[in-house]
Amino acid sequence: MPLLNRFARGFSASRWLRGSSGLRQVSEGGNGQEWLLARQLCAYTVLDGSAVPARKRKGFVDMALARWSPFADTQSHVEWVGDRAMAWAWSRGRVLAGPDAMALSPPRRIFPESMFRGTPLASGEQLVQLDEGLEGRVWRDHLLVASRWWDEPPALPDWNEFRRGAGLAPASVVPEVLAASLQAQPWAASGSPDLREAFGHYRSMLAAVAVGVACTVLVALLVGVLALKISIWQVDRQIAEQEQALDKIITARDDALQARAAIDARLALRPPAGQVELLGLVSGLMRGQWQLLEWKLPDARTLEVTARMTNPDPRAIVAAWEASQRFTDVTAELGKQPNSVVIKAHVKHATAKGPRA
Repeated sequence: MPLLNRFARGFSASRWLRGSSGLRQVSEGGNGQEWLLARQLCAYTVLDGSAVPARKRKGFVDMALARWSPFADTQSHVEWVGDRAMAWAWSRGRVLAGPDAMALSPPRRIFPESMFRGTPLASGEQLVQLDEGLEGRVWRDHLLVASRWWDEPPALPDWNEFRRGAGLAPASVVPEVLAASLQAQPWAASGSPDLREAFGHYRSMLAAVAVGVACTVLVALLVGVLALKISIWQVDRQIAEQEQALDKIITARDDALQARAAIDARLALRPPAGQVELLGLVSGLMRGQWQLLEWKLPDARTLEVTARMTNPDPRAIVAAWEASQRFTDVTAELGKQPNSVVIKAHVKHATAKGPRA
């Protein structure tokens, strides 16, 4: 059975979590990649298809998303619950943007991370912990009628604004955060998925069944043919040799997959920007006449700059650096030397901008 499981895993896609900082593998597989897309990279809406015949719903969804989507290069995932569709949309270019402006290879499938955390409710509200940030959810008749992402637990006014958008009265407290682990399968919608999605959800089970059926047929044929020509001990010996050869092939494949995962992990450790690029960014953010006194990189993601300028304004410097979207945790303090300022910041990867729901 372990040998069969390893063979079946070779037919399944490896699963990766696509977040703001890149890709992180969550399960192994040998049949391409499947990505779970972080909630902050998605926009969410609900479409009403009650007046649309079932055979025309796909075209209806495509047209509705084209009008609603905030992205020029929209990709999407849709789950039907009765006559209403839960739709997640994202920018294909932003999702496939890799480090150093290099595009990543498209995966076989992309699902929203939200579908793999928690379970649908008949009605109610949730604040679900994600891999990055939190997602507010409002459920009605097993339908996710509203969804919003925060990078940290929302304050009560923000939570009540979200509730009002879903047609609920203000609450007195923010609900407790639900720690929902990443599930092996997505929570199922009440609507019937199409054939392609059903196969994608149960691909591992189907692969195991297919391998089991193939092995059963092969053994039956071997027994029927070899029983006429050779003895039982020869059959056992041949089967043992075949299994040993197959085990070597699978072991070599697993080693190759592990080596590839290690390479991908090391590539993810590359610094977010080179020093030449950082110098150009800093030059464009500093206003007026200024002189660079000291330039330090304590580590690959931290920059410390000491500059001399007339009447330095730390608050304006922090605002300009933060607004560039390339620096975070920016601080600016007047230095010991006259008209000097010391600026410290964490460097971020360059990413394409896109609105969130």
